[in-house]
Amino acid sequence: MEKTIVLASTSPRRKELLKRMGLRFKVRPANIEENPGRTFLRKALMRVALEKAAAVAKQQKKGLIISADTVVVFKGIVYGKPGTVKKAVKMLSTLSGVTQSVWTAVAIIDKYSEKTMIRTAVSKIKMKHLSETEIQYLSRKNLDKAGGYGIQEDDKFLTVLNGSRTNIVGLPTELLSKMLKSFGISANGITKYRF
Repeated sequence: MEKTIVLASTSPRRKELLKRMGLRFKVRPANIEENPGRTFLRKALMRVALEKAAAVAKQQKKGLIISADTVVVFKGIVYGKPGTVKKAVKMLSTLSGVTQSVWTAVAIIDKYSEKTMIRTAVSKIKMKHLSETEIQYLSRKNLDKAGGYGIQEDDKFLTVLNGSRTNIVGLPTELLSKMLKSFGISANGITKYRF
């Protein structure tokens, strides 16, 4: 029996990564409040990812629900989606020129077996020192991305020090591929991230 895969996200980047992994899937937004808190706690990030998957699982009779939540962390502080240009400018000014971590929690709920799995990935990056013009440019185009930037379009500003590049995009495909294996699904763990 082929399992129906449901992505609990409307992120175009996550959708593209799942396609590149060779998976067929449906998209159902979780529509929950994403609030992992201001101070970084791995458990809180995992909770948000699981809440997303659970919200969609309640609406599904069957399926394998995949969700993720990504944040940027610097000095223990969480930098999520800025939402406004003003917040993006403040975030980018803080993150400019520093090494930071990108954390993603991935949750899977299998409606067939009721099995749940949640894992995290972390990548370290160094952002170059941004000019005021670069901050203004980035702040207007990345309101829906953790930290106010996206490596898939803005990698000239970032150097990956270690970890998964697809994690920085918002879905660590190498980790997800390993997780899916335990549910009997084979998928490619891609490392290419350019869109």
